[in-house]
Formats: sequence, C-alpha cells, structure tokens
Amino acid sequence: MTSCFLILFTLLLPMQRWNATVTGRILDRESKPMVGAQIIYTNVGTIERNSTRIIEGSGKVYRAKTDKDGRFSILGVAFGVYEIEVKTAEGNHVYSGKKNISDPNYKDIESQNDLQVDLSTVESNMVTPGGETNLAGGKKTKEQLELIRQENANAAKINRLIIAFHGANEAKDWPSATKIMEELISLDANRWEFYQNLGTIQANQRHYEEAAQSFAKGVEVAQKLLPTAADPIQAKASISDLYLSEGDCYNRLGKLDEAVALYEKASATNQHPAMAHYRECNALTNNNKIGAAIEKCKQSIAEDPTQWEPYQVLGGALNTANKPTDALEIYEKGVAAAKKTLADKPDSPQAKAGLGQMLNSEGSLLAQQKKYNEAIGIFNQAAEVAAYPAMPYFNICAIYYNLKRATDAIAACERAIASDPTLSDAYYIKASVLFGQGHAENGKYVVPAETSELLNKYLQYAPFGQHASAVRDMIDKLNEEIETPYKPATKTVKK
Repeated sequence: MTSCFLILFTLLLPMQRWNATVTGRILDRESKPMVGAQIIYTNVGTIERNSTRIIEGSGKVYRAKTDKDGRFSILGVAFGVYEIEVKTAEGNHVYSGKKNISDPNYKDIESQNDLQVDLSTVESNMVTPGGETNLAGGKKTKEQLELIRQENANAAKINRLIIAFHGANEAKDWPSATKIMEELISLDANRWEFYQNLGTIQANQRHYEEAAQSFAKGVEVAQKLLPTAADPIQAKASISDLYLSEGDCYNRLGKLDEAVALYEKASATNQHPAMAHYRECNALTNNNKIGAAIEKCKQSIAEDPTQWEPYQVLGGALNTANKPTDALEIYEKGVAAAKKTLADKPDSPQAKAGLGQMLNSEGSLLAQQKKYNEAIGIFNQAAEVAAYPAMPYFNICAIYYNLKRATDAIAACERAIASDPTLSDAYYIKASVLFGQGHAENGKYVVPAETSELLNKYLQYAPFGQHASAVRDMIDKLNEEIETPYKPATKTVKK
C-alpha cells in the first residue's frame, strides 16, 4: 500500500520548467518602433546549476520578427546563454549582444529574458555595417543620451536624404539634387564627399565659380581629417581628385594659370600623378601652350605608359608643332595602348572612340607622307571602331579621288554617305566623279542619272559650303545648251 502511495505522489509533482518566454522591443535610430526586424537567438552555452560554470551550447536557433510596435516574443526558449543578433527587415545588421535566458525565480543566475534595444542611444561610431553593437555598455547621463539621440536622428535623416539624392541625380534633376546636398551639408559639414557631390552638380549646370568653391571646401575638410584617416594613401588620392575637379572648373572659366596650379597640387598629393599631368597637358594644348603641353604629356606617359589618353593629346600637340614623324610614332603607341585597354575592358566606349580617333589621325599623317596604301589600311581599321565611321570612309574616298581611281572613290563615298547621310563633301566627290564621266549629246551635257541628285544633296546640306559655287556651276552646265563648232547655214527661199 505504501509503495502505491509513493508512486502516486511522484506523479502528482509539478513538471520542472527548463524553458522560458523571451520578449523584447526594438527601436530604431530615431527611437521609433522598428517594424519587421529579424530577431535571432543562438544557443552558445549552458550554465550548470550547481557551479554556474558555462558548458558548450546546443547551437539551436530561435527566430522572431517585430510587430508594428517593434515588439516580439519567443515561446519555449531553452535555458542557456545566447548570442543575439538583430537585423532590419531588409537584413542589415544593427545589433549584437549576449544574454542569459533562465528561470527568473532562480536567484543564483541573473535572468535576462527581456531584450530592450533603443538604437537611438547607441553612439554612431558603434553602429557600423557588419560591426558589433552591444548595448550592455556603461550608463550615460540624460544629457549624453539626448546628444546621442540627436546625432542618430541626424544620421537617419542623412541616410534618407542620400537615397533621395541618388534618385534626383539619376534623373538629372539638378535643382533638387543641389537642394538635397545643401541640406546634407547642413546636417554634417565634416563630410568632404558632400562638397564633392555638390561641386559636381554645380559643374554639370556650368556654374563653375560655385563648383570651384565647393571643391575647395571639400579639400579643406578632407585635409583636416587626413591625420586620423584609416587609409592615408586613399585619403590623399581623394584630395587629389578634388584638386583635379577644381582645376577643371578654372580651366573651363578660361583661368589657365589657376587651373595649372591646381593640377600641380593634385599631382603632388597623389602617389599616381599621371592623370593630373594628363589634365594639365590637355588644358595647355587647348590654350595653344604647345611646348609646355608636350612636356606634361610626356611626363604623364612616363608615369603610366598604359593609359592611352596622353598619347592622343601628345600626338596632336606634336603635329601642331610641325613634328609629323614624332606625332605618327606617338599615335602608333597610343593605338597599342588603347587596344590593350579594350582587350581588358571590351565594353569601354571611351577607349573605343579614342582608338578610332587616333587611327584616323595616324591615317591622315600617312596620307600627308603620300603613303597612300598604308593610310587606306589604317582608315579601314579606324572605320571599324570609330564612333563616327563616316570620317575615315570619307578620307578613303578623298585619297582614291586624288589618285583618280574613280570606281574605288565612288564605293568609299557611298560607305561614308551610308554612315552619315548628311555628309555633304561625300556627295560632292561622288558627284564630281560622275560629272567627269559625262559627254555631249544633242546639244546637252549628259551625265549619269544620279549626278544631278547628288549635286542638289550637297546644296541641301551645305548651301554655303566650300564647294557650293562649283556645284552650282555644274548644275548650270547640265541645264544649258552646248554650242557645237559647226552650224548649218540657213537656206534662203527664193521667190
């Protein structure tokens, strides 16, 4: 009888609880409920009851999402030590920490079953993408918390404005983009990138004076931050870019001396000054400072022989300096550099256009040296890659015309016209070839049927062009009677 009583007593004892309900609330950096936040609890340890020693956990994971008030709850969480991660609804990490989940009535081990996260009270330098944020830091005064909240509110507003800026920038809505960037600067005046973006917008609107001032302010801010920069080399490269942009503004304003001085500052700041010297060379060339331009382009090439742009500008400068042989050699090197760039980046439109231009220039120099077959071969290569293939096709047409190879000239002109139906000079050469094939017939000068149409096409696209007078003379000749050397005598009727 006693045995049965003991068994019954044992069955009536309450079951021992070994799990808990976890609750919490997540507030964002503006202290507003974070809706749809992902809450992840991972078991990393178990506390032994008698010794409070932590042993290896099970690795079990519990997940939940916050509601419209930022709250969540998880039922049946096994007791133990948990690593906690909170992600936004989009999956971005915002918080990590460690909590002990246990029976709140068990006095030997502190229970931490409730998670309260207010990101507005977390210092901004602790909340970085992928970084670890643990709110178990030291307590702060009310004033400190209010300052942190204000900084975080600004940071959240900055993030929203940056998204809005990208939309306005992509739409090329420059007034809206300008307003947004000015607001960003008012929120954080220590971000040189904001000044750089503002300057770029202003330059896009041709407000070069304002843009130059924005870039200069960006330099000032970036230099103040340089001593604490995580990557000083990259920081200096960014300062160099700002100098370049400021120099470009002064160049467009026609202030060459100021532009050159800024290009020199850019080259002195950057470990890789080739681009700065190239910009300087280009500016000097456009202002007809050919000697100085040649020196700077050569310096740029020496610093980085793989870039094709300095070769193109240097080739033009040498040609202007009446050094065609040197120019031809430089164009050949530039063509090789551009082809190498395209081999690495086949989709580069700039390299492709530059290659076409240099090949066209190379062909023109060969034609000047009367190396016509070589020139024609180069022009054909240029037509394959040029952004405006009508030009090399026309150059081939002109060479054949000068060589009196009428059939080849007509074929090349037809390719040029097919590429650009408004290319008036191609109509002129083809019409001239056909006009020369005319003959006198029944008191008229008869030409192939297409000739008159080609002459009128020239006048349609170039009514005051270089050949307009000659074209009108040919049209007049087609319409006038041709006097023959012999006319039969008029017979007199006798009466």
